[in-house]
Amino acid sequence: MPNIKEVNEEEITGEYTIDQTVDVTGKAPVQITINENEYPVKTWKKMLKIFLNDLWNRDSLNYDRIKENDQISRMLFRPHNAPATLENGTVIETNFSASVILAIIAKISEICDITDQVSYTVK
Repeated sequence: MPNIKEVNEEEITGEYTIDQTVDVTGKAPVQITINENEYPVKTWKKMLKIFLNDLWNRDSLNYDRIKENDQISRMLFRPHNAPATLENGTVIETNFSASVILAIIAKISEICDITDQVSYTVK
């Protein structure tokens, strides 16, 4: 797992880097920022799709690197309950809790060495 920084706040709203631990239970995402590109989102599943689409569009070699990670590959690339199709035609699983989606994005960001370029906003 990635090296996560803990956030201790009563009210969790605002922008956070992907390597911060935030309890997002009951919170809705508003935006994901990747390399200064801001994408509005309304659901955690949409945030995961946008992140993976952005990764593919910027660097398909990085995308291939995440497919080589056994843990990520088993979770994402073997859809069972809630499949979604990415822009490149890949079908992924999206039936995860908000916390798991954040952990997946954090792990992928670490694998691709882009942790400092990814943040998200919740309300």
